[in-house]
Amino acid sequence: MGTRIAAFGENDIMLIFKAVGIDVFPVTADIEETSEAGKKLKQLVREGYGIIFMTETIAIKLDQLIKEYADEILPSIVVIPGLGERNYYAVRNLRRAIIKAVGADIMAEERNRSK
Repeated sequence: MGTRIAAFGENDIMLIFKAVGIDVFPVTADIEETSEAGKKLKQLVREGYGIIFMTETIAIKLDQLIKEYADEILPSIVVIPGLGERNYYAVRNLRRAIIKAVGADIMAEERNRSK
C-alpha cells in the first residue's frame, strides 16, 4: 500500500493537485475559524495521509499544530506558497528543515565571497 497524499489550501491551487490525482481539501484563504482548519488537519493525519501539502496562508494559522507534527515521521507537512501575498513562511520552514537535517544553514547567503 502506498502513501496517501493530500493537499489542503485555497481552491485555486487545489485544482493543480487534483489534476495529478492527489486528494484535495479546499478551504478559503480568509478562513476565520482556525479551529476548523486545525480539525481538518488532525482528521487528515488520523486518516493516514503521509504527505500533506498545505498553502502557507493556511499554514501560518496552524503554525503551532504543524510544529507539533514536526518531529514525527508521518505526516510530512509540506508548506507551499499560495496565490496571495508572499510572507516567506514556506521558505523559513524549508530552511529550518534543512538546518535540522544537515546541521548547517546551506541556504544562507555567503557574505564573504573569495575572489
